[in-house]
Amino acid sequence: AAQNEAVAALVAKYKKSAGGSPAAPTPARQPEAAPRDVAAAPARQPVAGRAATNDAANLNDVVGLFAWPKKPRTVWAAAKAAITGQPDAPRTFHARRPSAPAPSTNINDDVDAYFKKWRRVVPHCAPLMQGSCVYVAPNGGIVHARDMSLAKNAGSSKQMLADLQLRAVSASLQSVLPEDRWVSWNMVYTAAGPTKPRPWPTFAIGKREPHRPGLLMPNPFFGAPSWWARHNLLQIAASQKRSWATRLKKVLYRGACGPGARARLELMNLAESSNLLDVGFTGVDGFPSIQSCVDALAKKHEIRAAPSASRRAPHVAQTNYSQYRYLLHLPGAATGSYSRNLQYLWTQGSIVLVWNQTATEFYYRHLQNDVHYVVVDAATIVQTVEAIEADPARQERLRRGARAFYDAHLAAPRLIDRWRAVLEALALRQDVEPPKIDNSSACTCDHRLATRYRACSTCLHLEDTEMAYFMGILKKPKRPRAPDPDDVVGLARDILAAKTLEAARAVARAFVGQN
Repeated sequence: AAQNEAVAALVAKYKKSAGGSPAAPTPARQPEAAPRDVAAAPARQPVAGRAATNDAANLNDVVGLFAWPKKPRTVWAAAKAAITGQPDAPRTFHARRPSAPAPSTNINDDVDAYFKKWRRVVPHCAPLMQGSCVYVAPNGGIVHARDMSLAKNAGSSKQMLADLQLRAVSASLQSVLPEDRWVSWNMVYTAAGPTKPRPWPTFAIGKREPHRPGLLMPNPFFGAPSWWARHNLLQIAASQKRSWATRLKKVLYRGACGPGARARLELMNLAESSNLLDVGFTGVDGFPSIQSCVDALAKKHEIRAAPSASRRAPHVAQTNYSQYRYLLHLPGAATGSYSRNLQYLWTQGSIVLVWNQTATEFYYRHLQNDVHYVVVDAATIVQTVEAIEADPARQERLRRGARAFYDAHLAAPRLIDRWRAVLEALALRQDVEPPKIDNSSACTCDHRLATRYRACSTCLHLEDTEMAYFMGILKKPKRPRAPDPDDVVGLARDILAAKTLEAARAVARAFVGQN
């Protein structure tokens, strides 16, 4: 509104100086005949810097600006260009770019590029099958177009983790949100990413192929920025207690077997032939057992499965990752797309190895091979590790590069900056009319909106340890199993049959150990 008022003032001022209106311009005044023996006055010259066209045409350029937004630039810049005839330099959301080609210093410049494709007002999200619409109220409250848990949709847990992240982000960025209107987008929670373009903003947590549509945003497993910061401080503190000389000269990898785990099976096949690899499956996704998963992958991709590939490996807690010199990242188990494992590797003080793949997340485009990480595959991983082991200077450079990448792109303030860039773009460009939210299916976890929308079925309010359990970072301790009544009867019989007190205690200890 302030920009439009400024343009209106310019138009009024220009009308006064031009002496007419764009609809009915005043005819050019003819010069009066000069008296005899007096030289005629010179003709009026155009103002320097303004196109030599009639005033009405110039004024029409200004009036045409009210078809907002006519071009992907601000109203003020467009008005200035029409009045002076000098186009303004292109702008980002934060600073003016230099006119000469130069690498961008804005790590979120892809956000600017994504929203520039809308020549006019960005529409609000409308409900659809893939993913779910997310609406942010003027007070920062989060509303979801549908509760994915009720329909048992894939990604329901990710939806609630994303809600937890967004509630924390919106509280940090309340000043960025427009005070009197909503913003919205479509959030796709599948690892493979969006399948086709939509007429409204579509965000993804990952893409199996980079050409898929949508804007990449931090995945839900970053959690709330405050939790993410505390978690990494603990990882950094644990890693600093372990010197490089005492770390195992091995590559660590643990992960699940699933329909998209071809790369993981290729890695498991190498474990028998090299002592450098401490790798293995710790679980299964979409199959009844690891063996059935391995057999299905081997048949589908026509590759041999080593006998040890289906062996369940012991769990390694994240706090113990820093016992290893090399940490490996592979594509996800479900679809072969992104895996959240990578975001936890940068603060371990180890060297990060990334399997050659096409999957991508929002920060992958900033990664530099042999600076922040080293790319490997089944043919090169062993030789690559041997070469790094023989080069201490390269070891130090890669370790420093991994930590520098975390500080520059994945620290909690950087995640908030990513969301700030998106919310600023939506506040500037999205439709001022409120979105059409179906109250019968929408839900919220925000108490401020509880009177207008029903509560989502699985809202998360997790403390640090609970969050780690929920995300699988920590392994939940097994609850003690209730003993079978028949076993209790047998225990009593064995205790009574014992000849000595020590023998009875031994029977009791054996029973407790078995149960």
